[in-house]
Amino acid sequence: MRRLYSVGMRYVFLALIMVFTLFPFFWLVFNSFKPSREIFTVRPTLRIQNPTLENYKWAMGPKGANLGRYLLNSIFTAGFAAIVTIIFATTGGYALGRFLFRGRESIAIFLILSQMFQGPLIMVPWYKMASALGIINTRLVLILIYGTATIPTCTWLMSGFYGNVPEDLEEAAMIDGCSYFAAFWRVVLPLVIPGIVAIGLYSFIIAWNDYQYALILTSSDFAKTVQVGLAELIGFFGKTSWGGIMASGVLTSLPVVMLFVVVQRYLVEGLTSGAVKG
Repeated sequence: MRRLYSVGMRYVFLALIMVFTLFPFFWLVFNSFKPSREIFTVRPTLRIQNPTLENYKWAMGPKGANLGRYLLNSIFTAGFAAIVTIIFATTGGYALGRFLFRGRESIAIFLILSQMFQGPLIMVPWYKMASALGIINTRLVLILIYGTATIPTCTWLMSGFYGNVPEDLEEAAMIDGCSYFAAFWRVVLPLVIPGIVAIGLYSFIIAWNDYQYALILTSSDFAKTVQVGLAELIGFFGKTSWGGIMASGVLTSLPVVMLFVVVQRYLVEGLTSGAVKG
């Protein structure tokens, strides 16, 4: 009975934390389907009396926020930033976690310390370099600057994943006729799938949530991201559409939520297969 009581209290505690954490998002979703007169009632409630999609039409339509273009820009820049990060982190992390060379520890420390020099501290140098290269107000400049924020951390994380893979597996593969690259590609890389998924998700979220870099380095609809577009909705056309803003918030959250749902399944599968093969 004591054990059942302890387990039950844990679930109750976790349920309370989930309700406390997710309630603002539920409030956002429910209010996004309400007309304006129901959002500002005297007694707020989650009940929707007259559901409507006008808020979502306003968020996506050309007469409203027109977030469609900004969402595509964010998906493009965040997706490419994640791909670039995976390529450099999987190879750099392998070199850092597998080979012994002079300065290896110093490089690992430098990768960690490089995260101290982010944000406004490097904004002016980045702006000057981007201006000299002629890539201001492009999606390329965002992909590059997001890479500087994610590659060091992800390389350091991947070195830890590679360190947990026994070297005997590579040696056995090379004895069977695999080249060094083939052993890395066919044996080692499948065992670190959980790490690849983790750094891909991490880099995508970092790029997706960015506001300061996109605000300074982009100004046109061709490159502006959804975070900047959301910030501009306050006072849009001299009038604030709170229902439209809530619908925009839901649309902005959906890609990350959907990606996490899909990636979570592959993350569990990767953990299981890695444990069996190891």
